Amino acid sequence: MADILEYITWRGDLDFELVPLNEVDALILCQLSYLDFGGIVGDGFSAGVTVREAADRFFAAEDSSRRSDVGALINFKTVELLKAAGKSVRFGSLLMCGYVAQTDEVEELQFAAVTFVCGKLRRPRWSFVAYRGTDDTIVGWKEDFNLGYKDTVPAQRSAAAYLAGAARNLKGALYAGGHSKGGNLALFAAACAEKGVQRRLLSVFNNDGPGFSDSFFAGAGYRAVEDRVQTFVPRLSVVGMLFSHPEHFTTVVSGEKNMLMQHDPFSWFVRANGFEECSGLGERSRFVGKTVNEWFSDLSKEEKELFIETVFGVLKDTEAKTNSELAANWFNSAVKMVKSASQLNPKTREAVTKTVQLLIKIMVDELRHGNAPEA
Repeated sequence: MADILEYITWRGDLDFELVPLNEVDALILCQLSYLDFGGIVGDGFSAGVTVREAADRFFAAEDSSRRSDVGALINFKTVELLKAAGKSVRFGSLLMCGYVAQTDEVEELQFAAVTFVCGKLRRPRWSFVAYRGTDDTIVGWKEDFNLGYKDTVPAQRSAAAYLAGAARNLKGALYAGGHSKGGNLALFAAACAEKGVQRRLLSVFNNDGPGFSDSFFAGAGYRAVEDRVQTFVPRLSVVGMLFSHPEHFTTVVSGEKNMLMQHDPFSWFVRANGFEECSGLGERSRFVGKTVNEWFSDLSKEEKELFIETVFGVLKDTEAKTNSELAANWFNSAVKMVKSASQLNPKTREAVTKTVQLLIKIMVDELRHGNAPEA
């Protein structure tokens, strides 16, 4: 079975005029958005660099080592993916423009996007807006949790503005997509777009992204693009089952047995023109999704906010800015977290403790089922 990196070796000699863009191509472009193209790809849409040029500049940069350190949660193969894409006929000549990356701890914002253009900037065959998912920053994870109780979060508003800007500056057909939170942002931006922009959207690719409230899917904005939304989740999806989500989705075969690791796009099996599909979600995925969503929905908005602020308040006390820093100094971080948690009022401390116990139980079950057949 091939993964997205092997797909480029396998199909990279076929340009998009010969074989149109498919769901695997979309996932590759979404995965590339996790890389830091600051100073390599401009933030506007009037000029662009090819993927081949961007790859050359990325690896020739003085800070290439820093750029290549994608953190604890993003597969290091993403750097290899850029190298392979740059050398390929299929991806190498695509133009990249509109790179933005914003992190604001005060606003609790983590947002990044880049646009790939097939053809010329003034007359593109199509343009693909790729939204980055959650990166290594703790503030990025805080914003993910905020999705659970806020009507909108800053990254969603940034995503809508970004799509509007791309559509205003680039003519012709549009695609939008993302992995993880990036999939959520792509759906939100498409649903919020003006009708003229919505008509230009050929597809919106949501790769295992967390969901929304029920009211989002009942809204006129989502219904206007619903027929072009393509949602893909691994058989043992966790992230893609959070909150409410589209009823229609495609289940993809993953080479990982661990639920959390199936979120990694490099674990998804691909065919010549699409993913290797399987029938339905696994039992463990349905159970975890149902359990977490029911538990979270039972909380009031105030209780959700208190829980999230408490958990991330404890993390803030560790003084770590990224998950990598948290893991690298796990002992000191644990000491600070315990000290901080001990200062909480009894009711809040009990809620946090029960949640941690649930997470530990899920992890233990994962280890127990790690080498077992998918269920």
